[in-house]
Parts: sequence; structure tokens; C-alpha cells
Amino acid sequence: MTILIGQIVGCLLVAAGIGGVVGWLLRHLTAGPLTQQFMDVTTTLRLKEQTLEKAQYELKVKAAAMQTLESKMMESEALDQSTRQELSARNNRLQALQEELAVRTQRLTFLEAEEVAVRRRASEYDAAAAAQAEEVQQFHLARQAAQQALDSKEQERHDLQHRVAELEATVTEVDQLRARVEELEPAQGRVHWLEVQLCDRDAEHRTALHQLDSQLADRERRIGELEPLTQRLQEREASLTQWETKYAHTLTQHEAQIAKLQKQLAAQEQLRAQLLLDEQLLHERDKRIDVLQHQIQELEAQQQDLAGQVKVVGEKEEQISRLRKRLIEVRAALRVKTDGGAVVPRQTRQNGNQLSLQIEQAKLAKNGQKDDLKKIHGIGPVFARTLNKMGMYTFVQIARWKSEDIAKVAKKLYTAPDRIKRDKWIDEAKKEHYRKYGERL
Repeated sequence: MTILIGQIVGCLLVAAGIGGVVGWLLRHLTAGPLTQQFMDVTTTLRLKEQTLEKAQYELKVKAAAMQTLESKMMESEALDQSTRQELSARNNRLQALQEELAVRTQRLTFLEAEEVAVRRRASEYDAAAAAQAEEVQQFHLARQAAQQALDSKEQERHDLQHRVAELEATVTEVDQLRARVEELEPAQGRVHWLEVQLCDRDAEHRTALHQLDSQLADRERRIGELEPLTQRLQEREASLTQWETKYAHTLTQHEAQIAKLQKQLAAQEQLRAQLLLDEQLLHERDKRIDVLQHQIQELEAQQQDLAGQVKVVGEKEEQISRLRKRLIEVRAALRVKTDGGAVVPRQTRQNGNQLSLQIEQAKLAKNGQKDDLKKIHGIGPVFARTLNKMGMYTFVQIARWKSEDIAKVAKKLYTAPDRIKRDKWIDEAKKEHYRKYGERL
């Protein structure tokens, strides 16, 4: 731009010099026709100077417009880079969701295996009930409850499969969005091509201006070489007309380039509108994914409840086995009584002593120190009950766990050891113990 302004200023100085020469000639020459011709030439030169000033102003305006267009192009490139970064972040999120889906499918397979084991136990229980008709009447209600629990588990498994299918549909939609983003990437190549064209056209304009400078220098040399003033004026008029034609041609070229740039800007605005729509769609997808994550958390809570129910069924089976043993002992005792033996009272006393010891231990556990384990993040009411059954009542016991203890507890709770580490049960137990007792572990 500075070169163009310097060249225009040089042209104006040359025109001013020519006007001064013409004025000096008009003062020193007294011929009537020559004076009229000189006056006409001076008027034409003044008009040409005015046109040159107008052209200079228009060039300045066009240069300012070009600068604004370049700034807009840079802003569009920055927006494209930011959208790419956002898309890469979204892809990372999608990969994380896919990994979570794989973990959920593994958990579903584990639950199905547990259901098969429960069904096998139920079948064995049915066989034993068929062998003993009297015990079937007493424990028939328990079997019906277990069957209802199994039915509820099957329904929940179907729901989980349906939700997994919905998640797969969301993954396909995200793949479609990726394909659309890949289709939008060629637009950046077009912008780069337009920038290259603008640079080439600027170089062409500069060469044309250099040519104009050389032509003006040649014209000045010719004016100095020519002696008759009329020939000089004619040549100058011819050169000025040529320069005007070239300048008009360059102006038309600049206007055409500006029109093209405006079209390109309109296309870029359309692309921006499309990108905004894509971003809105991505936000909607994120919201849907958040809803699905919330649903998955609810399913995990339901799975924990199911694990607790399965644990209760196992405990009931243990109680049934204990009752069977007790019946066998009572029958044996009755047989001994009918035979007239005297050993039976001692056995019953021993059994009574054992029962009294168990009751005393239970009373000691109840009267001992207990903490609310549900305050630890990740431990619900079902987990708290199972931990109490395992003998875990205080925060200190959980705070002193080792890696082996975590693995054993995870097996009893039907969960993964990584979950206990991720939720930081040990650290939470230390914090809760400090809050309640003011003692650091």
C-alpha cells in the first residue's frame, strides 16, 4: 500500500511540474493561438489531476476494504481451528462412552451368569422339596418369592438390553456427525486457494503499477527530448489517455475481485451457519448422553439392590439347611428317647449352650461401637447391610483395609475392586472417623 501511495504521489508531482512548465511558457510566449492552446491544455491537465485525486481516494478505499476482508478471513480460520478442537474433544468423550458401554456389557454377562446359578439353585431346591413333602408346604412361599425375584431380574435384563441398543443408536448418530465434519474440511482448502489467488492478484497489480511508473518515466524523457511544445502536448495527451484506459481497466478488475470476495464471504457465512447447527446438534447429543449416564447410574443402583436380594436368598438357603440339620438332630433325639437312652439331654444342653453363646455374641456386636457406613461415598443401604453381616461396623475397619481385603470384600459385594478404589472408600472412612471422633488414622 505504501508503494502504491508513493507512486500516486509521484504522478501528481509530475502533473504539477507539467502545469508549471505550461504556465511559464504561457507567460513568456506572446503568440495568440499558442496561448489559447496552452490554456486548453492547462484546463485538461487540471481535469486530469482532479481525476487522479479521485482515483487515489478510491484506491485508498479499496485498500481498506481489502484489509477488512483479510481480517475476516483470519477470524474464519480461527473459528475453524476452535471447531476442530471441540470436535476432537467430543470424539474423546465418545471413546470414553464406548469404553463404559463395554464395561456395562461385561456386567450384564456377569448378571446373566448369576441368574443361571440362581436358577440352578432353585431347581435343586425344587428336587429337594419333591423328596420331602412336609417341608414343601413350609417353604413353598419362599420359593415363590425367589421366582418373582428372578422374573424381575429378567425384566430388568431386557430393559438393560434395550438401553444398550439405544446407546448404540447414539454412537451411530455420532459417527454420522463425524462424517459430516469430514465433509466440511474441504472448505478450508477452498479458503486457502482463495488466499493464494488474492496474493497472486496483488502481485499482478503491483507489476501493473511498476509498468505504469516506467511508462511515466519514459513519457517524461520524451517530453524532455521533444523541442516543439505542440508535439510534447500531443504526446502527453496520448499518454494520459492510455493511462486513463489502463487505470479504468484496473478499477474494473478490482471491482470484479471485490465482487468475488463478497461471494466467498457469503459462502463462508453459510458454512458458519452450518457449523452452528452442527454445534447445536452436538450439544443435544451431549444432553442425551448425560441422560443416559443418569439412567445407567440408576441401573447400577438397581443392580446393587438385586445383589442384596440374591444375598438374602443365599442366607435363606443357609437358614433352610440349618433348620434341616436341626430337624435331623431332633428326630435322632426323639428316637433315642423312644429307645430309653439317657444321653439325649446332655446333647440338647450342649446345643442350648451353643445357642446361648451365639446370642451373647450377637448382643455384644449390637452393644459395641457402630458407625453409619452409608456416609462413605459409594456405600448404599444394601452394601452397608452386607458389610455389617461380614463384621464390618466401624470406619476404622474400612480404613485399615489392604489390597487383599479389598478383593475379598468386592467378591462378597458382587462388585469390582476398581470401583472401591475409584470411590476412595478408605480415604472417606478416615475422613468420617476424624469428623466423628477427632482422631486421625
